[in-house]
Amino acid sequence: MRSEDIELIIPTKQYNQSYLDAIGEYKSNNVDSYEFLDPTQCDIYKLIEAFRLGHDLPGNYVPSTYLWLIGGDEFIGEISIRHKLTEALLRYGGHIGYGIRYSKWNKGYATLMLSKALLYAKENIGINKVLLTCGDNNFASACIIERNVGVLQDTIINNIDGVERPTRRYWITL
Repeated sequence: MRSEDIELIIPTKQYNQSYLDAIGEYKSNNVDSYEFLDPTQCDIYKLIEAFRLGHDLPGNYVPSTYLWLIGGDEFIGEISIRHKLTEALLRYGGHIGYGIRYSKWNKGYATLMLSKALLYAKENIGINKVLLTCGDNNFASACIIERNVGVLQDTIINNIDGVERPTRRYWITL
């Protein structure tokens, strides 16, 4: 599929079944590196709008814009852009989190999606400098960030659920 045939969109019910299929791919392959929203548990489209507007957010959450990477009739990936950072997000999480459906891994889609999301963050949210984090052993994410001109600030140790997790922190100036 040509990159010009792929677009980053506000999530829409038109792609609901393809989105569910992507969640199924993650579950059947025991992947837990990204937690997709579950449309069988709630109206994710209302939830996505509430997150974008910052309405009724759970504690310690910040306003976030969710976008989907779509090619033809197929959901390829999801990316969330947090509009601001908390102290916790400065350590782990950053401005952006993303997941590519399992069957589309290692095909360049994450690099393309991040590139498009960075432009969106600058033009639509007004973010000029973006923090991205990844596990120190997550070489795929590190490469994706570095291909999008991420500059490594440091590697810190986070304690998450009692487990020490070395975390790389990258900045991208937009």
